[in-house]
Amino acid sequence: MDWTLTEDERAFRDEVRAFLAQALTPELREAGRRCSGIFSDFAEGQAWHRILAARGWSVPHWPREHGGTGWSPMQQYLFARELAAADAPPRAPMGTHMVAPVIMAFGTPAQQQAWLPGIRSGEDYWCQGYSEPQAGSDLAALQCRAVRQGEGEDAHYVIDGTKIWTTHAHHANRMFCLVRTGQAAKPQQGISFLCFDMATPGITVRPIPSMSGDHELNQVFFDGVRVPVAGRIGEENQGWSVAKYLLQHERGAAWSPLLRRRLARLRAHAAQQRLVPQDAPRLAQAMAELDAAIDALEASERRALRAQARGEPPGAAPSLGKIAGSELRQRLTELQLEVAGPQAALALPLGDGDHTPLPVAEAAVFAMSAYLNDRAASIYAGTNEIQRNIVAAQLLAQPAPEAASADEPLPPDLGMLCDSLARYLRVHAPVPRTRQPAEGAATPAWWLGLESQLGLLIAARPEDEGGLGGGLATHMALMRVLGTALAGEPYLGRAVLVPALLQRLPSARAGALLQAAVAGQVRIALAHAEPDQPDGRSLAGTQLRPGAGSSGAAWQLSGHKSAVRGAHDATHLLVSAQTPDGPALLCLPADAPGLQRRVLPLRDGAMAAELCFEALPCTPDDLLGPPGTATAEAITQALDEATLAVCAEAIGVLTRLMGDTLDHVRQRRQFGAPIASFQAVQHRLADMQLALTQARDWVGALAQAPLHTPAQLARAASSGHLAVAHACRSVGQGAVQLHGGMGMTEELAVGHFFRRATLIAQQFGTPAWHARRLAALGPG
Repeated sequence: MDWTLTEDERAFRDEVRAFLAQALTPELREAGRRCSGIFSDFAEGQAWHRILAARGWSVPHWPREHGGTGWSPMQQYLFARELAAADAPPRAPMGTHMVAPVIMAFGTPAQQQAWLPGIRSGEDYWCQGYSEPQAGSDLAALQCRAVRQGEGEDAHYVIDGTKIWTTHAHHANRMFCLVRTGQAAKPQQGISFLCFDMATPGITVRPIPSMSGDHELNQVFFDGVRVPVAGRIGEENQGWSVAKYLLQHERGAAWSPLLRRRLARLRAHAAQQRLVPQDAPRLAQAMAELDAAIDALEASERRALRAQARGEPPGAAPSLGKIAGSELRQRLTELQLEVAGPQAALALPLGDGDHTPLPVAEAAVFAMSAYLNDRAASIYAGTNEIQRNIVAAQLLAQPAPEAASADEPLPPDLGMLCDSLARYLRVHAPVPRTRQPAEGAATPAWWLGLESQLGLLIAARPEDEGGLGGGLATHMALMRVLGTALAGEPYLGRAVLVPALLQRLPSARAGALLQAAVAGQVRIALAHAEPDQPDGRSLAGTQLRPGAGSSGAAWQLSGHKSAVRGAHDATHLLVSAQTPDGPALLCLPADAPGLQRRVLPLRDGAMAAELCFEALPCTPDDLLGPPGTATAEAITQALDEATLAVCAEAIGVLTRLMGDTLDHVRQRRQFGAPIASFQAVQHRLADMQLALTQARDWVGALAQAPLHTPAQLARAASSGHLAVAHACRSVGQGAVQLHGGMGMTEELAVGHFFRRATLIAQQFGTPAWHARRLAALGPG
């Protein structure tokens, strides 16, 4: 996603790259590349940490007053991304990212002075004492007991009990630990947070080998371990608040940098394999889908960083990120295993593949190690089932957001227009609504009011033409609001698609048509999709050929265009066709002799037409430019802009669906309780929210991205469409399911919004088509 960076961000990225090129030795890069666990081995990780500390970059996310860099959230993210891309050894987060924020937030000045410098320098290495054999994700059930004894400077706790799954406890010299210090009615109220030296007498560490053969995990036993009261962070019996704060930082880590690096390695390995021909396209499509999913995850992580920098509470973001990141990691390693083939079964240390007369690809050995280790990704830091509980609890505890409201501030003029549009739609275009028979194929009355009262057709035009400027970003903001009322048409065709196409064509006639279209003097529809090309993008069947017996001055158009939105009341049609010289675009009157038009409603309530041309006579004047590559590119780019506009519309549609569903599950009672209290319902809600959040954040990022080249526009459209199509399925199907039988009726709005969401997932290219194109475009 480098094409989304500003000049300053590019300069910072280049500075980091230059440092990594000099500082990362081949041995350190090898350690990073071969790391199949949560983080690298102790020796390599600490060696790399000390190099970063010498540069002042070991804790870039810390505040300056504690030795941090003062970098912006985006700089921190770029740093993490470049570390992963360069195969830097992943460092253990227990000190830098987990206990350090707790010490800063809750620790005394003396504690901060005692512990933070050692974390920053790498002198101290911490481990975490949270889980117990009978208290995993149910952390409040912990039983490791600490009894306070003594007074004054001699005051201490005596700890007895055990902790389990303690990563790198065999290397750590310090531990932060949750212990039970009281017996309050609520178990969370009797917990305290202690920090102490691992060399304290009475501590025993027992290794727990993992199924991958690695030794990262341990069980730690405490037998009369004396810890000074000065090692307690926060008040006694108030450690639960401290623990929750820490968990937000543990779960809020960025997953996408390492996932993107792993995907790049997978692509390289797949390119070296002699894949069965029929498998290669399927694997390429699967990798493209993963690429788009990582794009969406990265957008959510960046948004969470911006919110954190503004001091906003994290809400469900850490849990959503943990679910998405861990499950993407598992999907990726499953694909690595498939590409590795039978060599993945070989039980070799990662460094031994090349040391035999018959070498084994390191990537194949790595695939199995990573696959086995990554089963833990959805378990550690609180299982994903628990994360879904947390997400659902937060969703249900607050009112559903206003579907039309923006997630981040809009320019003032655009914000006011969006607010006015939302108010107008609530009054004049409520959902559900039914097109009255008397209206026939006419433009709906509510749209005529939008044209006259809000000037919507010119809103995104340049300021010197009377608009707000902003182009595609303005279109996307308005389309999101229109989506909340199922009112995307006819704005999509008349204000977005057709102008985007006409302004890319060089002919004077195209310019005149553009001016007439945005002034509302003509109604133009693009006729491109064909019934025998289900992807909605390809052009094959409609042909423009010289007329029979002619000298070439007269032409004949033959073919069939399907589900042409806006063609029901269009005054003009832009028709794509194949010629001997390549694709062409014609402008024809909608009542041209020889044109057959059948007006039909669409499943989402919009109107369209089937069009048939049987040797329809045309002249060269009907062409909007010479046939060939330039015309084909103009059509593709206009469809890509329209795809992004529809993605924004989808966010409005899905936000409304999510809000209606939350209201319903709170009110609907079964078996004597609201159905929102059932865990199965809560987990479905969490998955719906995850899909919506990632689609929303990615579409929001794309609206602000500098899409300067056709390739950037194409990649943005296809990646955004894949995220939105997934969300349309997850949220749409979930909304109907959780509404039960009533969700299947016309009476509730949910069915109307579900139909639109379903069509959006297929509009301007199917998900399979966009995945194939993304694979062909390669990584961004």
